[in-house]
Amino acid sequence: MTEVKRPFFTSYSTSLWVRFLRFSLRSHKKLEDDLQELGLTPPQFYVLATIGYAGSLPFGEIGAKMLVTVSNLTGIVDRLEDKKFVVRKRDDKDRRVVHVMLTDKGAKLYKSTIPLFEKCVGEIFAGLNNADQKQLSALLRRLDHEAATK
Repeated sequence: MTEVKRPFFTSYSTSLWVRFLRFSLRSHKKLEDDLQELGLTPPQFYVLATIGYAGSLPFGEIGAKMLVTVSNLTGIVDRLEDKKFVVRKRDDKDRRVVHVMLTDKGAKLYKSTIPLFEKCVGEIFAGLNNADQKQLSALLRRLDHEAATK
């Protein structure tokens, strides 16, 4: 029987990217499973958290903060609106602009979901001490900044 060799990458950065992607997918899955108990998807939670933190925002600003297109955001907001967590409101000065804001029900959910989210994220990073977490944060911030300027 012939031994099947795994392909290997000649670049360490490629291996690093694969590890980063694997970690990202696993941590996203954990968050997805935890949020499912509340009847939310991660993108729905991100919308709630974004407007819960910043207040009423126009669609475009929410999309920019979440790195998604307005067309993708529309379906997410539709589902949150169906659940009575958010409402849309046209801008008084520019009718083309649509703001999304939390309802009282959405604000209550946002406040109760943050501790669950923080617990989940804490478990994801539990293998790193505070110093390692700060170092990782600084490295990711630097990579993000460099990617954003290219």
